[in-house]
Amino acid sequence: MKIAPLLCGVIACIGSVALAADNPPIAPDTKGVGEHVPPFTAAMTTVNGAAPKTVPFDSQKTKRVTAYIFVGSTCPATNAYVDRFKELEHTYAAKGVDFIYLYPNGSDTHDVQLKFHKEKGFAGPLIDDHGAHLAQLFKAKRTTEIFVADKKGVVVFHGAVDDSREPRAITKRYLAPALDEVLAGKPITTPTSDVFA
Repeated sequence: MKIAPLLCGVIACIGSVALAADNPPIAPDTKGVGEHVPPFTAAMTTVNGAAPKTVPFDSQKTKRVTAYIFVGSTCPATNAYVDRFKELEHTYAAKGVDFIYLYPNGSDTHDVQLKFHKEKGFAGPLIDDHGAHLAQLFKAKRTTEIFVADKKGVVVFHGAVDDSREPRAITKRYLAPALDEVLAGKPITTPTSDVFA
């Protein structure tokens, strides 16, 4: 049985194309909030040095607040949020938040991932989720979709950065307030939000 890749839209069969840019958001699966991050190990690669560096990653051993972000190099939503991701990294990495980008789309070869990640200037490392195995563990349906885990590895947020792919149309932010609250040890006011394709 083939594992379906994660596209900008809902998980679809191999060979499907990304959905149109005006595709409406969907409500995320809320089952993950309040549960521990799925146990997995993977090779994690950083590209912000002279050469890519790969180290092992174990989801059960991290002791920091962690944002797991499912992205795709050709996904309009991912590309629309690049600057906002970098701004969030700049603001929150120094406060103790790790940003990990997972690439589940079959069209994103490892070389494509490395090139895209470096060109876009992401500071956080990437994980090549070939076959979308980790996307299935997380129950992720779209790129770009985010899961935030607290220091104990419990998912406290699942959703999007904000309520608009267009920066000028943002009326509500989700990820930044969630990070502020988890870092302060407070309950998350908005633990889930719709996810844009």
